[in-house]
Amino acid sequence: MIDSKARPLSLGQFDTFTVPVAKRTAFLFNLGAVASVTLATLLPLGVALYWTLGDPAALLRQAGPQVAALGTFGMTERLGGAVITLLTLAPLCWGLLRLRVCFAEFALGHPFAARSIAGLRDFATGICLGALAKPIGFTVMTLLLTWTAPAGQRQLAIQLDSDMLIMALFAATVAALTWAMGEAAAVAEENSQFV
Repeated sequence: MIDSKARPLSLGQFDTFTVPVAKRTAFLFNLGAVASVTLATLLPLGVALYWTLGDPAALLRQAGPQVAALGTFGMTERLGGAVITLLTLAPLCWGLLRLRVCFAEFALGHPFAARSIAGLRDFATGICLGALAKPIGFTVMTLLLTWTAPAGQRQLAIQLDSDMLIMALFAATVAALTWAMGEAAAVAEENSQFV
């Protein structure tokens, strides 16, 4: 039964609908927004420092025992490794920046606003792309690190691990939640139009 005397939920403007948010909760959402931007900034910086200042033996071990046995590691390999790692990390950093928008909207009490749903959806997309980029980056990395090896010692390796699968599953779960939030917002918007 439709209550014709009830005030519409959002008066046709669902993005401006506000849910009361306690100060502590808003603080935590804003802290999440700052943390996501901080992480999106520090991850590439940490990768760049790791590849430029890291111990060559440790960097080679990261690529696998066969690559580490080769023992050749110069500035070209350092720069190439940094670029490959940054490229595989880029989707995750983009997703973290988009998560900031979601947290900011949540702090304002707009959990079903189009911006908050899009921010969360983009975060899921970034995680999924990052999970898919991880094995590709590993493969390109082994090619790069063994490129200067003598004939017969160049390698092509593919690595699939549980971290990648868990990241992909997490991304799928968040994407499903954003779909449900979008559908709920659309239904609520439609229901608010009834008089």
